[in-house]
Amino acid sequence: MTDGSQRDGQHELANIKGALDILFELREEFAQWVEEAQDKSKQEALENVLGHVEAIEQEYKRRHAELRARISES
Repeated sequence: MTDGSQRDGQHELANIKGALDILFELREEFAQWVEEAQDKSKQEALENVLGHVEAIEQEYKRRHAELRARISES
């Protein structure tokens, strides 16, 4: 990686880390809502949303690890 592309990579890494922080907070919040849901249909809907947030979080974790590996190789 050149200096410019490494700087861009570091910036992207910081952005992904910020997104992961937000996704973590969302996941925690939705998990709490699932536990508190008293209606079965609400609980199912919240579980679906929670599953979606978890899937996005896993994708961002994969991207983060891939980018860190690419940056460390240079």
